[in-house]
Amino acid sequence: MIASTASPSHRRLCLLGVGNGNDVDLEVLANHFDEICLVDLDEASLRQCVDGLSVTAANRTKMRGRVDLSCVLSQLDSLHGNVAVPGQTLDDLVSMARDLPPKIDLGRWDVVVSTCLLSQLIDSVFIAVGPTHPRSTELALAVRDGHLAQLEAVVCEGGKTLLITDFVSSDTLPQLRDVASDSLQSLVHQAVANRNFFTGLNPAVLLQQMRKGQVSVKAYPAWRWVLGPRCFAVCAVETASGGLITG
Repeated sequence: MIASTASPSHRRLCLLGVGNGNDVDLEVLANHFDEICLVDLDEASLRQCVDGLSVTAANRTKMRGRVDLSCVLSQLDSLHGNVAVPGQTLDDLVSMARDLPPKIDLGRWDVVVSTCLLSQLIDSVFIAVGPTHPRSTELALAVRDGHLAQLEAVVCEGGKTLLITDFVSSDTLPQLRDVASDSLQSLVHQAVANRNFFTGLNPAVLLQQMRKGQVSVKAYPAWRWVLGPRCFAVCAVETASGGLITG
């Protein structure tokens, strides 16, 4: 999917939240892109990501570690689920999350991909503030909106963004693991209709949010991602400015 975004005019790729690279094949991507930037908070995972790459792939890949792509993680770590967090503190965090793009300079790239990062960013809010806090959802949505704005801020004019995110798991949708492939779309559509999805990650809302502005949008069919004992449904939304998305 990521490789398909490359073209003669789209040869520079930025991967956000790539971690140790288990979900991407950098060797394949290096055949399609001249320059690849890996961005993540965990610098050690990025080093693991590039270990063993061929000389060609290694020469085309650079790392940006210790980058907090939510811009609020350090502040969240200090909250520890405190229900008495002052309102001004949460106001500040909401503003920081929503005003994210100017705070992190990643340059501009032809293709910018968020690789199952958004659910982790949102989950960090609920871990820190607590799922029952009256403003936890507000902050989670601010983190989401800031991340979507960040994709737009990092992509070049005429470039493409690709948001890939898990949106429901077998914890609340146990049929997900065993459902037949030809019934998967029906299952996840029904789950979304029943509001069975991670907070802030309704695929229809993500699609609507990413339609804002003068871009063309393409939604990919959901697919399964098995991670240990859990199974996730994953969706992807691709945007392209200045022209129609094909394929």
